[in-house]
Amino acid sequence: MTIAACAGASVLLALLIGGSPFAHREAIALTSVGTAARNANAELNKCSSNTGTALYGCVANVLNNFCYAMGRSAVSPGTKQSFDGAIGRLRRAVSKVQALSALAQAQAAISGALRQARSIGHAEGGTADAQDLAAISALISHAVQLVQAKG
Repeated sequence: MTIAACAGASVLLALLIGGSPFAHREAIALTSVGTAARNANAELNKCSSNTGTALYGCVANVLNNFCYAMGRSAVSPGTKQSFDGAIGRLRRAVSKVQALSALAQAQAAISGALRQARSIGHAEGGTADAQDLAAISALISHAVQLVQAKG
């Protein structure tokens, strides 16, 4: 029960930090990253036909492919390492709790870069601006909702 409570609290915190997954939908649709985010959202919807480890793998692939489409130099090496570690954990997840914990780690990595981008205009060490990072954050929030519903 303690692990589940901690994972639930982490996901809630990640959603609170990252904001609503739909808050930036119109804004992100106008950029190339926005187009990639819309495509990734459609791919996440396709993942909903899966459950369990198949779902976690599908979600991990979508998030990873989106970040490659955005450009791996878009975020700093530290953010990229933390995000990639979280995606690796998501791929290895065998329970909903582990998957949600991995997504919370990914959201935390992106949220830190997003806060920085909002304060100075871009993420230090990368080319992504706040709008790009908000697109990633919204995508992760969508993934969290999917795992909560179907996991």
